[in-house]
Parts: sequence; C-alpha cells; structure tokens
Amino acid sequence: MEINKTSKKIRIYGAGGHSQVIREVLENNGYEVSETFDDKPSGRHYASKNVTTGARGNLKDFPHEGYPVIIAVGINAERAEIAGFLKSSFEKAIHPSAIIAPTAKIGDGTVVFAGAIVQPNTIIGEHVIINTAASIDHDNIIGDFAHISPKAALCGHVEVGEGSHVGVGAVVIPKVKIGKWCTIGAGTVVLNDVPDYSTVVGNPGKVIKTKKQEVQLNDKPKQSDITFIGSGISSSFTILHFLDLIKKTNTKNKIHISIIDKYQEFHTGIPYGSRSGFSVHLITSLKNFLPEPELGKFIEWLNNNKNWLLDELKKDGGALSLDWIVTHAKEIENNEWKNLFIPRRFFGWYINEKVKNRLEYFKAKGLIDVDYINAEVIDIDKEENKYTITLNNKKTVSSEKVILSTGSLPVNALWKNENLIEKDNLFFINDPYKPELTKILEKIKLFLEKTPNKKVNVLIVGANASGLEMLYKLNDIENINNQINKYTILSTQGLLPDAVVDEKGQKEYTPFNLQALAKEKNITAKIIAEATFRDLDYADQMHLGAASTVDIISKAFGDLLSKLNPEELEKFACHYGNEIGRRQRCAGFHYSKTVEYLKTENRFKHIAGRFKNIEENISGEYFLEYLDTESGKDKIYETPVHIVINCIGGTNFDKKNIPELLKNAIQKKYCKPNKSKIGFEVNDDLEASENLHIVGPLLAGNVFDGKAVWHVEHCGRIIWLSQVLSKKIKDYFFQNNELKEHR
Repeated sequence: MEINKTSKKIRIYGAGGHSQVIREVLENNGYEVSETFDDKPSGRHYASKNVTTGARGNLKDFPHEGYPVIIAVGINAERAEIAGFLKSSFEKAIHPSAIIAPTAKIGDGTVVFAGAIVQPNTIIGEHVIINTAASIDHDNIIGDFAHISPKAALCGHVEVGEGSHVGVGAVVIPKVKIGKWCTIGAGTVVLNDVPDYSTVVGNPGKVIKTKKQEVQLNDKPKQSDITFIGSGISSSFTILHFLDLIKKTNTKNKIHISIIDKYQEFHTGIPYGSRSGFSVHLITSLKNFLPEPELGKFIEWLNNNKNWLLDELKKDGGALSLDWIVTHAKEIENNEWKNLFIPRRFFGWYINEKVKNRLEYFKAKGLIDVDYINAEVIDIDKEENKYTITLNNKKTVSSEKVILSTGSLPVNALWKNENLIEKDNLFFINDPYKPELTKILEKIKLFLEKTPNKKVNVLIVGANASGLEMLYKLNDIENINNQINKYTILSTQGLLPDAVVDEKGQKEYTPFNLQALAKEKNITAKIIAEATFRDLDYADQMHLGAASTVDIISKAFGDLLSKLNPEELEKFACHYGNEIGRRQRCAGFHYSKTVEYLKTENRFKHIAGRFKNIEENISGEYFLEYLDTESGKDKIYETPVHIVINCIGGTNFDKKNIPELLKNAIQKKYCKPNKSKIGFEVNDDLEASENLHIVGPLLAGNVFDGKAVWHVEHCGRIIWLSQVLSKKIKDYFFQNNELKEHR
C-alpha cells in the first residue's frame, strides 16, 4: 500500500507468514515497516523482503534502540523468549475492522486481527495474539503471550493464563479459568477450569495430558525489582496501594514485580481461599471486618456478584450453609451486607479479582511487568545490592527488594508430629487446612465409611476461629454429622467466643480497673494488662461475653497505651496484646447457634484444660489426657475420642518446626525474632535488613507511629501497614514521579 506523509515507523521481529498479517494490520493503520528481523532469515516467507538477522545470534550488537518493535512470531513460547531478551520498546497493532470496547485494556506488543471483538472491561496482556474474528466477551483477563485463534469465543469473566493457546473455533463458557501454557484444541468446548500446562480437547472438553514441568524459556535466573514471598492479603493490599501511588508516574522503564507462592492460588492466603473452603464465615460482621473506603467497594462488588457467589456457597456447603442463605435472604436481596458474617471466600474472590485486574491494567499501561511463580522459597542470600531467592525447584530469582509476607507461623503439631495419623479407631488431624479443608473433610468421610454402624466422638483442641469453623463444617455435611455421637472442645479457658450482644448488661458494665488508671501518670504495660484482666473477670461474673464487652475493653486499654513510653509499648505488643485478645474472641451467630443446638441434644461438651496426650486402652479405644485448668492436675477424659482435630494455632520461633526459609534468614542474621516469639524486629521502613521488608503476621511485636502491633490478621490493621510499606517502596524507586536509576 502507499504510505502517507504522516505514517509512523515500526520494526517487525519475525519474517514468516504470521508477520505478513501483522504487516497488513500495521499498514492499514498508517505505519511504515522500517526493518524486518528474523533469527533464521533463510526460512523467511517469500513476500518478506530485506530481512536482517535477529538478536539471538548477536544480542550485544543488535539495534535495541530505535523505532518500536512488534514480535511477529506465532509460537507463544518463542514470542515470550524474544520479548525477554530484546531491550526495545514495543507497540500494539489493532486492525481497523476490529471492535474494541473503550473500557478494554490492551498491552504493548499485542496484535488484534480483522473482525475480532473485545468487549468491555476486558484486560489483554502483552504480546498476545487475538486472531481473525475471535470473540472476547466482557471482563475477560488474557495473560501475556497467549493466542486466541480465529473464531474462538470466550464468554464473560473468562481467564486465560500466560502463554496459553485457544484453538480455532473453541468455546469457553463463563467464569472458566484456563491456566498458563495450556493448549485448547480446535473446536473444543471448555466447561471447567483447566490446570496449568494442560491440553484439553473435545466436546465437552477433557484434559488429555498435563505437563509436570514448567515451560523453560531460558536457564537464566529471573530478574526482579520487587519480589513478594507469599501472596496473601497483606501482599495483595501492598501491591494495590503501590500501584495507586505510581499511576501518575512518568517512566519509560518498568518496575518488575515477582509474586511467589508455594500454593497454586494467589492473592487470598489460607483464610480467604479454597484451602478454607467456600462455606466458612468471617469471625466478625462485615462492618467490623473492613474499614472504609474498602468496605463500600466490597459491598458494591457483592451487589453485582451475589447470584453466582450464592450458587457456589450452595455447591460447597450443606444444610447449615443453606440455612444461612435462607436466614439472611431479605438482607441479601436488599443489599444490606454490613451486619452479616459472610463466607470468607466471598472476600477472597473479590481481592483476587481486584489485584489481578489492577496488575493487568498497569501492565497494559507499560508501568510494570509481573511474574507469578508457583514454588516454595527455601533460602535467601544477599550479594551487594541484590537478593538471590532460591526455590524448592532449584531455580533462583534475583531481586533488589524483597517483601516477606509468608503469613503466620505454621501449626504446632500436638501429637506424633505428622499432619495426619490414622489408626483403626482414631483419625488425628494436626492441620485441617493442609492441603485444604475440603480434602480433609473427604478423608474424614472415608474414615467414617470404614465403620458405618459406629457412632464416633469428635475432639477439637482449641476454641479459636479454626475450632469453631471445624465444628460448623462437620455439622454442615450431613453424611459426616449423622455418624457423630458427641463433640468436645478442649481449651485453656473453657470458654467459646460468643456472638450475641447483651444490650442491657452492656449498659450496666463499666471497666472500673482500666478507668482508674486514666489519672495515673506512671503506668506500665503490665499494669494495663492486669487491670484489663480484672475487668474481663468482672465481665465473666456478670455473664457478659466478649461480644458485649470487646469494644468497651479495647477502647479503655487503647486510650491508656498512649501513656506508655516506647519500651513499655513494645512490651505490650510482645507480651500482653495477644493474651488479652484470646479472651476477647467473638463469633458469628451461625457458629454459636450450632453449639446451642448441639447442647440441646446433649451432644456437646467444653473442657477447660491443656492437651497432653492421646492414650490407647487395652480394647483399642483412644482417650484424651489433659491438664485440668481448675485443679492443675492431669486427667483422663471419660469418653473415648475417634476424630481429633488440632486447632490451637501456630508455633513460635523457639520451636524447631519453623519453615526452612525463616530458619535460614535467622541463621544468616537477615531477620531477628523479637520478644513476641512470633514476629521479627523491623525498623520504621518495615525492614528486617536493608531492602528486606516484613509485612503481615510476622510484624507482631513491633511499634509503628506510636501504635503497638500484636496481631496482624485484622483487615484494618493489614490495610494500614500495607499503606505504610507501599509508600516506602514508592519513595525508594521513584523521585519526583520519575523512576530512579537503581539497576
């Protein structure tokens, strides 16, 4: 075609048949192709003229600087490899006949061919091929280096992972997630999620093979500016706040972000992801779970997504889940969410969608690159100004900044130091979320099926959120609950978190001991804690639970913390905050209602004591040995136990079973445990060492901006600390909205 005077110049990397289509798209948009490169010029398409040898053979001398480049290579893995070694800027190419919604985002290097349709709110990554007449419906996310073939149709809310190829005429139904580096055969109808590295064919589509190893593009370690080790809620909010801070920056270079998680699910952590299941609930009402403005944003999302969320809840849950839906039908219909104790997975879906959409949007704007890495980090080393992160697959990641956000320390095994111990009359579970709750429940079913006519007894050790969740789920699943004779909970205090506010008792209650300290000048952390415990004892005498007193007590001792000097404030964070928190636990009404129902059937008992052992008698039955709280003596529980579930919480740094990564970081003196024994010492930049930041539960036992931090699992606290950290990261990499020279 004839190029007009206003034409722009561009370069093409690749000289095969695919490049001819891209050239036609470019020329239809007024571009002049100034140069064509190919790593094997002898194999070029006959219509390609004046082809120059590409960068692969001589990377150093290749003209990286110059006009923008489009990689015209049809094979996804090769396109990814070339994008990795070129140091050029990239351009996108969209055929004039393609229909692109104004709210759709398309990354650099992506090509959209004639007749393709991309509907609203869809995010398409970098170096993607949207081929002739392909149809991409609303709210899709298409990962980098993917290829959507001619006449393929993706319905709404579909996700296609990095490097995946959707074949000619394939159909993908709504909300399906296709993993990375998958192949969807021509004409396939995809009805279910597709695991990474899988090949799917047929109608309905079936997985015919799955590669175990990742696609190897090169053997070089990944290079990153910021690496998040752990991708739970703390990491997710840090990423979101950081992106908000850099959205108005001006830079030709990109920030390279790596996100590493040993589990396949990113951005949810254990509490809000599939490992906890879909039908366990928040331990507090939604209004007390999220602060504004995030609360309002989440409620708007719930309003728009409630139908499919409730469908998923029905599929995952049983009778109690259905009862929750029926009980709150009016509030849900009227979008009155604030007072509900909603399923936690709802929030997990929300935050996952929000982070992924924001990352894809910023990738499309050319401000960031993102690598998701599914592996466990086992070691870390610092050399000069870089950290080398070693993964359990022996690969490494090199990163300038590292954000350690691995969540709480792992569960402390109660018995035998194994996750699952199964004997003829006993099934002992040391961690109900490993690998995930649904699989543990399936194993419980199998255990019960071995003795279908026997009524079994369940012992849950711990009266925290996990303990209540397990009690709820066992009652939710009919073919488990029907075979259970009795439920027993063992906890030190012998008290369950309550849910019902006693409004009359609340008005009569006053924390006299804490109020008496208001006029004192010289007080200590210990004095505040002792006064708090006396006021909690007074509440027990009035038969007032935590639901009625938590706000009153928390405000009373919270007002006194400002009187403490930094040393005493640290003592409170390390020694007393969590002790007080254990006596202030609340629960949703749906949990407490389950307990009350079991009590009416004489199927529930709560013991005040500490676990010591499980003993087998001569008839092969197993009994609990525990230290009785009231008498201080060892006792044997008279009822045999058949299923035992450990819900006592995490270990501490004094124990041996801490993760290998943390053990190595401590040994190399990159991190130092503080006196809380569950957190690391950090400075005001949340650094344990230079450029090694801590966020999430491992911040317990620190003081920031005059505020003691002893528990970092409350969303309000997580959001605050992630804002602090994201500001530090932004200030490090940017000055006057320009990316600093840091590489």
